[in-house]
Amino acid sequence: MNRRQAFHHELQLARRLRRLGDAAGELRHLERAHILGQPSFLQHGLSHWLMLLWAWGRRDWAELVAQLLRLPGSLGSLLGLYPLGNPGTRRVGPLTPQPLPEDLARLLR
Repeated sequence: MNRRQAFHHELQLARRLRRLGDAAGELRHLERAHILGQPSFLQHGLSHWLMLLWAWGRRDWAELVAQLLRLPGSLGSLLGLYPLGNPGTRRVGPLTPQPLPEDLARLLR
């Protein structure tokens, strides 16, 4: 599986967990999709849009505001400027790199 395929797989898992009512699991897979999508402007922006929709559905206004602020930051992907491993949610600063999960690291290096 390549990075692009893994990105779409994480989105599929997130959708499945949303249907099952597992909001925390859904967000976990959206964060993983964000990590995988950062090298691509479109995938990076899509991951933030889906996290914004997640926040709206949960009435998590703090996360919704964070996503509104991060959506324009997706432009960094066009220049190769993004913090590797950052999950894209408010729990980690927008410019703070994070250790990569081992399974994702193989796809991003």
